[in-house]
Parts: sequence; C-alpha cells; structure tokens
Amino acid sequence: MGKILDIQPGDRILISRTDKLGDLVLALPFVETMKLRYPDCRIDILASLYASPILENNKSIDGIVRVQNDQLIKDQLYKKDLLHKIKLGNYNVVVALYPERHVSQLFYKAAIPFRVGTARRFHSVFFNYHIFHSRKVNKKHEYQYNLDFLQFFKRGKTVNEPRVYPKDKEVRNARRILGEVGINRNFVTLHPGSGGSAERWPLEKFIRLYQILSEAGVSVIISGSEPEGETIRAKSQELGIPVKTIAGETDLRTLAAVLSLSDVVVANSTGPLHVAVAVGTKVVGLYPGRKVMSPGRWGPVGKDHQVIQPPVKECNCPPDACRCMETIPEEKVAAAVVALLAKQTGAVVSG
Repeated sequence: MGKILDIQPGDRILISRTDKLGDLVLALPFVETMKLRYPDCRIDILASLYASPILENNKSIDGIVRVQNDQLIKDQLYKKDLLHKIKLGNYNVVVALYPERHVSQLFYKAAIPFRVGTARRFHSVFFNYHIFHSRKVNKKHEYQYNLDFLQFFKRGKTVNEPRVYPKDKEVRNARRILGEVGINRNFVTLHPGSGGSAERWPLEKFIRLYQILSEAGVSVIISGSEPEGETIRAKSQELGIPVKTIAGETDLRTLAAVLSLSDVVVANSTGPLHVAVAVGTKVVGLYPGRKVMSPGRWGPVGKDHQVIQPPVKECNCPPDACRCMETIPEEKVAAAVVALLAKQTGAVVSG
C-alpha cells in the first residue's frame, strides 16, 4: 500500500492521460473518484487534443490542458510552451495514468511536489511516488488498473463506471443530423472504425449486418469519420446494399450525443464503443482473440453488454495477416443486437 499523500483543501491536482480516446474514457472513473474524495481541490486533466473534447461538461473536471502529441515529440518550442502552461497551473500533485516519456519529463521540470507514476520504466525517474503493477499481464480491466493509483490517496467512495455528459444543444444537433437521413427514434448505430488499434470486423460485414437488421424492420445508421464515410459509401455501392450514414457529419461531442440516443451500438474494440457505454447505451463489442486485446482488459464496462469474438480460442496469427475476425458471422451479431433491443425497448424484431 502506497503512502497517503498530504493533500489539503485548495490544492491543485493534475491527472494525465494523453493517449487514445478509449483510454481516456476508461480513466474517467479515477477522475470522478478523485473529485468525490477531494471536492475542495481543483482537478485538471492533461489529454490529447483529439480526445479531450470528451471531457467537456463533466462537473468533476475543473480544467483541461490539451496536448498535441506529435508536436510534443518533434517541436521544442511547443514543448517549452506546454511546460510553461503546466507551471502556470501551480499543481501540488500530478498523477500520470499513462506515463508518456516526454510529458513525464515536463512534470519533473515543472517541479510539481508529488509526482505519481508507474515504476520499472526508464522515465520512472521523473516520478517520486511509484506504483508497482504490470498492465501487460492483463489480469483485470484497464479502468481497474487506473484505480490502482488510489492507493496514494485518502479512502472514500469509488466510481466504477465511466460517464460522458452530452450537452442539450449537442443532443438537439444530433437529432437534427439523424432526422436529415430519416432516423427519428428507436435505432441502432453501427460504428465500423477501429482507429487502427486492433484487428477489426471488416466493413463489408457491417454493411451486410445493416442489411439483415433493416430487413428485420430495425432502423440502422452507420457512423464514422469523413474519410471512413467515403469508404463506407464506396463499399455500399460495391455490394449493392444502400445504407444510411452520418459519417463525417459529427464531431466527437455530437457523435457522443448520437450514441446516447441509440438503443444499441455495434462497434469494434475502439474509442467510440467506450463512449457509447459512457453515455449509457448498451453495446455489442467485436473483439479479436488476442490476449493483449482481450475484453477482460478492454471490454465494455457494466452490465448487459454483449461481447463477440472469433470461434478460435487464442489467435496466434501475425497481426498484419490475421483474418480471424472475418469468421464472426453477421447473423450472430444480428441476433445479439435483436436480443439487446428486446431487453432495452421490449421490441420484438422479425426475421
């Protein structure tokens, strides 16, 4: 058990998680727990520029420091400017949930008194309080690894599920975008993207799933980025299966609002899947059969979500040549969606 840090009312705490969207969402239970235990302290979050909007409208977060990771690595002037911002924060404590080397060095240079990070890394030297755990063994969920850092803080209530809070105007905008493609209520969102972080269920499978659900009377929409939208439309035309898509029509906050309005979301192991969970929507998550990508570590948090993996128990394929995800049948995913719809809305789907 780590030494409990001497934190006083009015102290300023910086929590750092500068990697991908899903990782940041899974840090939110730790963030909200810290605010519950230290309501009189300022809690700021250091996050990547891309993922940081997901933190907005969260009453547990007092401020957001945004970092462009590519600039941090290659631009010394940018690095100097970020150091200046951190110094201006006058932080008493920093907790590096993700100990990126360049950022960790800045905490040391900013002379933050309590610097908490993981041990056994080259840049662990920049921290003066170390947590001894190894995430590589995948013994528990990522959000639980984040909660391990609580050993340095006073006891109290613990938040165990991430929450993202769309604003009313974002929900109204999401309804407008959906209405423009004929989606008004009771619908399923398919999000084929993966951000390149995991083997994924192929796009053509998502489009055939769209067809199966549509023929069964389910309203379906496909979401994604603008480049993904171009690919979705091209593949839809190639397969001869017309689809409704809002890919490229939403920023991250509006996408969160769309996912909050959905009855069920189907996605690969990716950030938007965790966003869907965090806005209270049930998901069908499609996960590879690799231990490092296991749903035990990266799966949806909470009850009643569905996880589907390839039939093979343990995938040993070369990552750049793996086709195991293609063995997940569209009909199996459709059945999981229909079961969740029945549980969520009471709807009986034909077909």
